Amino acid sequence: MPWNPRVPFVRRRVAAWRRRADEPGELLYVALGDSAALGVGTADLDASYIGLIAHRLQRLAHQPVRVVNLGRYGARTDDVLDRQLDALADAERTWGRPADLVTLAIVADVPCFHFGQREWDARRISRTITDAVRAAGLALAPLHRVTEFRRGWGSFPDFGWDQFHPSRRGYRVWESAFAGAVSRRARELCADVGGAA
Repeated sequence: MPWNPRVPFVRRRVAAWRRRADEPGELLYVALGDSAALGVGTADLDASYIGLIAHRLQRLAHQPVRVVNLGRYGARTDDVLDRQLDALADAERTWGRPADLVTLAIVADVPCFHFGQREWDARRISRTITDAVRAAGLALAPLHRVTEFRRGWGSFPDFGWDQFHPSRRGYRVWESAFAGAVSRRARELCADVGGAA
């Protein structure tokens, strides 16, 4: 990443997530994504949508969660395909089993600024992604739908200091898009533990 005023913050944030990955946990949650996955826009890891998802998973599954955040500032789809999926496989090898939860949001904050034709393009892309996710049998977090209802002047508090990335409040909105899928996964994990007991 070429130097810009955000570089020191991003380096500290990546280091903080690496330290978080060293904390113990029975469940393994791996996050893939871009700067939003790193929580840019809020000062607290726990206030990012990744931190909020981890908290939800831990609360509902009644097990501590280890969070491995593989998000990269400025990442695009090719970064996920070329780097982050390999890093996910490495994390699962290190852990000795597959991740219990994997989330992915890539360039998800950009559609929030689309109007006119760009909004129609974002909706078309969102429908394409929705269809592909469902065809693969995966869970979908309807982030575009959740954020599109919050546009306009009243959404300014949803954005951080740079007026691009979500704020603490905005990340709560993002987490709400993941809430249904994460809650279902937590119930499955509880059933797996209960069935194994």
